[in-house]
Amino acid sequence: MLSSISWQHYLAAVVIITISYYLYVILRYYQKEIGNLFNRKPQNADVFSAIQSPVISVMGQAKPDNGVTVTETQNLPFTDVMPDEPIQSITEQMQTADIQSDPSSELVSEAGNLIDAFKDVDNKQEFLTLLGILVSSYKRFQEQIDLPAALSRVVEISKDKLKFTVALSDFQNTWA
Repeated sequence: MLSSISWQHYLAAVVIITISYYLYVILRYYQKEIGNLFNRKPQNADVFSAIQSPVISVMGQAKPDNGVTVTETQNLPFTDVMPDEPIQSITEQMQTADIQSDPSSELVSEAGNLIDAFKDVDNKQEFLTLLGILVSSYKRFQEQIDLPAALSRVVEISKDKLKFTVALSDFQNTWA
């Protein structure tokens, strides 16, 4: 039976069925719009009647909190603009403080931070390794730092704070 139908008849049937389906949908669901197209009378009142209806107030107006006032933007108080000079003076003070502090005291304070980090840790080898890395980072200040004095201050600081004992002999190869 299907062999007796040609492709042309098949495509024509599909096109006719498709057109009739869409024509039915348009006529069924868009009757008012089609009627308005053919009637030349403007019926804009029906279209916009819902928009032009009076507004129904469900809530009251917003009441500001106690102590809150609304002012115009012209009446807002602003402070004077500060010049950039105080910021420059702060940076200059920081630079002079960096210049005034010697690398030896910086090394001791950084070692103090490392000691504080190892208060609860009982690993002497790791502590000495990290302290060696810290000391080697100050190698560029080799001429300005009195290394034996700085290391003796580190040993003094570590006596009460660490679980293990640190001696000057532990730092033999730190600067070399």
